Amino acid sequence: MISMAKIGKWQTTLGKKLIMGLSGLLLIGYLIVHLTANLLIFAGDGGRLYNLYAYTLHQLGPILVVLRILLAALFLFHIVSGIRVVIRNRRARTTRYALTASKGGPSRMTPASRWMAITGLVLLVFVPLHVWMFSLGPYYETVIDGKPMRDLYRLVVERFNEADVAFSYAAVMLFLCLHLAHGFWSALQSLGALNRRWLPVAYTVGVILAILLASGFFILPLYTYFFIPVPVS
Repeated sequence: MISMAKIGKWQTTLGKKLIMGLSGLLLIGYLIVHLTANLLIFAGDGGRLYNLYAYTLHQLGPILVVLRILLAALFLFHIVSGIRVVIRNRRARTTRYALTASKGGPSRMTPASRWMAITGLVLLVFVPLHVWMFSLGPYYETVIDGKPMRDLYRLVVERFNEADVAFSYAAVMLFLCLHLAHGFWSALQSLGALNRRWLPVAYTVGVILAILLASGFFILPLYTYFFIPVPVS
């Protein structure tokens, strides 16, 4: 049986940071997989590989439903923990400092770190809209290798051929880049996986990872808008 002391531990700022850090790293892992799948749009095969990937994924049936529920819960845990940490930190702060510095070494306070709450809120609004637009959008059907399946490729290309969708999606990826640039190394630090020696390495890796992921998602809608026409029915 879980003791009240253990429950109380996770209600502290440290506990919330641990939850936020672990959930953040798992979400970064999901982003890597998600981007890898989305890059199949660049295959130049009219959406064959992309649609086959989506079809194979949906063949998981109940397993896919469970994975989606777990992903949604992970996202909510991350958001709620982040909001509670921000609120508690602001309540605890009685004075504002002219200079900011990170504990235990050179300052890592950057625009990315100071804007974590803002970038997080932007992503909080973006993610449900993204899911609604692409997962719950119009159902187009295609046949590949004799198998009828959803033409998700057509839906994605159709949406990204709308200027407001393509450019707003790309703009949000700039916020994603800032969020990840600070979030990666901060998550490792919250989990106690870093010391002063490894902090600069984790910081650099986080920035590079953020740029690579955000760039992939940034290029996707713009390349589609300018170079991939909507498939003809």
